[in-house]
Amino acid sequence: MCESIRSKYGNENLDKIFLYFMRTILHMQNHGIEKLPLYNDFEEPLKSYIQVAMDLILDGQPPETASLILDAEYGAILSSGQVRTETALNLLLIKELSYHIHYDEDCCGYLLSTVNLWGNEVFAYASKTFYPNLPEEIKKKYHIYELIKYMPPDAFRLDDY
Repeated sequence: MCESIRSKYGNENLDKIFLYFMRTILHMQNHGIEKLPLYNDFEEPLKSYIQVAMDLILDGQPPETASLILDAEYGAILSSGQVRTETALNLLLIKELSYHIHYDEDCCGYLLSTVNLWGNEVFAYASKTFYPNLPEEIKKKYHIYELIKYMPPDAFRLDDY
């Protein structure tokens, strides 16, 4: 029997990254970029890498420039010493989420396609806060209503971002 992707590659930092970017999406849709970047309590090298990714979003850099800079930062981190697969995956996830959230017409598509890597805490946050706060067209496109229709209204934490 194959080991699940989540059990093989999931980790606490991966979940924190998903939560960070879900919260970022909600802040961007409700307040623009004025309340960004969000507090970043990650350990190095994730902390610095998220800061670079968020700075590129806030600075409005074009996708080509952002990609070059994030690739260069990633390469520098990898070349600085032995990096575990877990850390490399976390860095790549930061790059991809920041890139897709900022440059894709649909800022949620990439994030929602990574559901096989989400842990229980991410699913709970998505169900109670992220999903119910998404715009109606996103809820329809990704069948979000099906995911939250059995949630009691008092279980939602709509302001928890």
